[in-house]
Amino acid sequence: MAAIINNFTFERENMKWTVLFLFIVAGCSPGREAVMPFKNLGYSGERILPVKTSTAEYSLRIWVNNSTSIDRVISISKDSLEDYTGYLTEIGVLINGKKSTQYYRQIKITPKSGFEVFRNRVDSINLLGLSTQSELLPTPLHQPFSTYVIEFKNHNQFNTFQFDSYYPYKGKINDQYASIEKLVFEEFEIKQYFKLPK
Repeated sequence: MAAIINNFTFERENMKWTVLFLFIVAGCSPGREAVMPFKNLGYSGERILPVKTSTAEYSLRIWVNNSTSIDRVISISKDSLEDYTGYLTEIGVLINGKKSTQYYRQIKITPKSGFEVFRNRVDSINLLGLSTQSELLPTPLHQPFSTYVIEFKNHNQFNTFQFDSYYPYKGKINDQYASIEKLVFEEFEIKQYFKLPK
């Protein structure tokens, strides 16, 4: 009888260490993609899907490339069931000498003037009436420039267009495109990781 009890205690002790080991190993493993068997309307602004397919009543997405290895995506949306949501997504590659690593970061953002004032400023630009820039910007060889892709949805109306600017340098572009670029930099903190030659 004592042998059976000792054997049971030994097996129980081994099982405890086995479970502890599996718990530690599972806790150290990287995260995995999770199955989401439902449609979550709260994600409508942060998912990088075409704005046209969004269920939000109001949605604005601004893709920003400032001639760096990191693209930035500003997403602002409002659903009939929720208040406004805003996200800044940074995606691309960080380069350190000859090494590069994939980079991704997403944070919640709020326009500096607040969502309602920001929306009024956007409405004053008339994004539904703009089209893609028809001509290429004349830029010197190897000079950085910026590209913006705008996706805009207001209820059942939708528009998407693209334009370039001379940013980070100065240069004259169409006034409506310039007002969009100005709006982006006045309303949102966008870190720049590059230094320009003087």
